[in-house]
Amino acid sequence: MPRISLRDALRQAVADGYGDLVTRRTGQAVRQVIEDTLATLSHEQPAAIDFGTVGCLDLSCADEIVGRLLREHGDARDFVLLNVTPSHRESLEFVLERHQLAVVVRDPAGSTDVVGSVSDPVRRVFRLVTHDGDASAGEIAARLELAPETAQAALDELHRRRLVQVARAAGAGAAA
Repeated sequence: MPRISLRDALRQAVADGYGDLVTRRTGQAVRQVIEDTLATLSHEQPAAIDFGTVGCLDLSCADEIVGRLLREHGDARDFVLLNVTPSHRESLEFVLERHQLAVVVRDPAGSTDVVGSVSDPVRRVFRLVTHDGDASAGEIAARLELAPETAQAALDELHRRRLVQVARAAGAGAAA
């Protein structure tokens, strides 16, 4: 999976050693660097955006970088956000919920979650399939004590929003 470092994008965009993503203008410049990088990559590959060296992420930058990338490219490309800290997550959650978007995030310890506008059953199903792997809607329903229709609807939403992939062999299963 190609990894796009926000530190490198920030350096290219503003040409200094600044490590915070603040102001809409900075966000626009960083997003342009990311979009230029994405243009060189295959659409089949998910793009990992690494927040590892970002200190502060304000709402305007989160909106310009993540919100706008997902709005403009999310139907054609999968995104994963890496090294997302609780403070990054707070800004991201606000922006994503506002735009009815969601994205997969991985924190610095390697835990994976979905952030943004998803229902509780969808979030629970996501966590189960990323932790336990492929499972049918029936298996998920039993493990999470959900109605089978609710589990299937959650899987369908996760797949439609490109947050998981449908397992080819099982058909009704999912893989994160």
